[in-house]
Amino acid sequence: MTEIPSIPKDFAGIPWSTGMSGAVFYVSKSTVIKKPLSDDLCKEQLNVEKRIYERLGPHPCITMLLGTHEDMLILERLQYPLRQRLLNLRKYQQRPAPRDAVRWALQIAEALQHIHSHGVKQVDIGTYNVMLDWEDNAKLSDFAGSSIDGSEPTVAPSAHSTHPRLSITQPSIYSELFAFGSLLYEAETTYQAYHDKNDGELEELFEADQYPETSKLTLGEVIRKCWMTQYADASELMMDIQLIQSRLGLPA
Repeated sequence: MTEIPSIPKDFAGIPWSTGMSGAVFYVSKSTVIKKPLSDDLCKEQLNVEKRIYERLGPHPCITMLLGTHEDMLILERLQYPLRQRLLNLRKYQQRPAPRDAVRWALQIAEALQHIHSHGVKQVDIGTYNVMLDWEDNAKLSDFAGSSIDGSEPTVAPSAHSTHPRLSITQPSIYSELFAFGSLLYEAETTYQAYHDKNDGELEELFEADQYPETSKLTLGEVIRKCWMTQYADASELMMDIQLIQSRLGLPA
């Protein structure tokens, strides 16, 4: 178990990362602290995140909450967002190895199944909200402003992960898994779906159920079924990913 270090009274310098609701600062080699930005909405978003982490409990595919300090969250320190790994690969015109893409897909799917079974919708699902640990395992992260017990979220997914017929103010399993399909597409290709299109063009394409070609991707059929809302829940897509894992002879 990670020991929680002493928390400094003041935080100086540039934070490790800054999101819509808070800034994350290094505290030690094993922990970070997430501090809300100044306005009341940010504080409420972090309060929602705290409630969600406490409800979910420890899970190997979800960032661990170690404790709280005043209005801040103490979290396990991980390597960096999955998107950073993808950008690093893209820089050298490379893609993730199939074994990595499939492992990440299954780990994130396990996390989604767990949160959905506890009345939580993450909403803002993307490679920027998945962290890699020090062994390159994926962990779902950042529940600030997410939906709990049907509450209206205060965050929204990227336009690359939003279908116009699926509500973002009343998130559902279908909207979550649609976004997961877009996450998997980026995780395999290093590019967002229709990365060269603006929000209006994306809406028109998705409204017409027109999506990038996926037939040559390892997870292509899973991605397609997510986009076409053909999964009833994350456990169904987990089974498909496990079949791909088995077919490729990858370790479970």
